[in-house]
Amino acid sequence: MPSGEGQPLLSQSDLQDGRGVMGTSDRQSLRSMNSETSDVANELRKNLYSTRSSIIAQVGAIALFLYIFYHIMANDIIFFTGHPALNNFAIFALTQSIILVQPTSTAAEKQLGATVHGIFNVIAGMAFLGALSIIFVNKAAHQGIHFKSVHARLGLVTYILLFANVLLGITQYWTPYVYGSVSRAKSLYKYHRVIGYASLAFSFLTATLSTTTDYNRSIFGMKFSVLFGLVIVTSIGLAVRIRPQKFQFKFRRS
Repeated sequence: MPSGEGQPLLSQSDLQDGRGVMGTSDRQSLRSMNSETSDVANELRKNLYSTRSSIIAQVGAIALFLYIFYHIMANDIIFFTGHPALNNFAIFALTQSIILVQPTSTAAEKQLGATVHGIFNVIAGMAFLGALSIIFVNKAAHQGIHFKSVHARLGLVTYILLFANVLLGITQYWTPYVYGSVSRAKSLYKYHRVIGYASLAFSFLTATLSTTTDYNRSIFGMKFSVLFGLVIVTSIGLAVRIRPQKFQFKFRRS
């Protein structure tokens, strides 16, 4: 029988004594790599819910998500329902993306953290895009005025900031040479951080001001005081985790 045609790559004896394609050193190296990856993943999970500050942030974020979700589901599901539902989901995903990388220390943590952080942000961006599309179509169908209220205008600012920041983050991490060099791309990370926090702040503010809309007053019935309180709790948990040195801003002396 010619080699490779029906003949096993490893004989039974090879599997037993470790000879063949993967030797003992290769197995040990693979085990070490898997163990290191597992350790890094565990450290990132701790960022999400194993510290005092992360617990505070998560309690606020989860309560905020559930409060809005309850008021959405307590009413009839219509086309417009997708707007607050997707916005609510996007804000929660955006919050998780920030908690996850607050902070990362080792190179391995930064690499894995950046990847998962990016996934969360892309999910949030897609949800925000869906929410924007729904409200745009809904307004057009009813000949409504676009961006008339403070809530709507802040929402537009939030969408622009989030979409711009997702694009900035993706290109910095995956195509750094767009900016001339890897070091140049890294020097822009501080702006990605600032815009990220600003996007979340605008998201919180926009969600809170949704209580001033006629639709909320007549249908949803969410309370400004409740939303504001939950936003404050979440913000406190996030704020104490910020590391100012991560921004690396340098100001020239005159």
